[in-house]
Amino acid sequence: MNRWSRARRRARDYVDNIKLERGCEMCGYNEKSSNLQWHHVIPEMKYKAVAEIVSEDRSINLIDTEIDKCVCVCKACHGRLEM
Repeated sequence: MNRWSRARRRARDYVDNIKLERGCEMCGYNEKSSNLQWHHVIPEMKYKAVAEIVSEDRSINLIDTEIDKCVCVCKACHGRLEM
C-alpha cells in the first residue's frame, strides 16, 4: 500500500469514527458507518462532498471544515430530507 492509499485509509477511518459517534441526528441510528451520510444544511456552502475530500484531498482539516457544515443522517432519513 502506497502512502496515498494509507492517507486515504486514515481519512476514511477518521470520518467513519465521527459518523458512528454522532449517529443519525434524526433517528439515532449508529450501527454501521456505511449507512450514515453527510447532509449539507446549506447546500450553497458546500465545497465538496466529504467522501470526495477523503478520496481526493485526504486533508483532515478540510474534512473537519466540511463536516462542520453538515448533519449526519442515515440513508433512510437522508432520502426524506432530499424530498
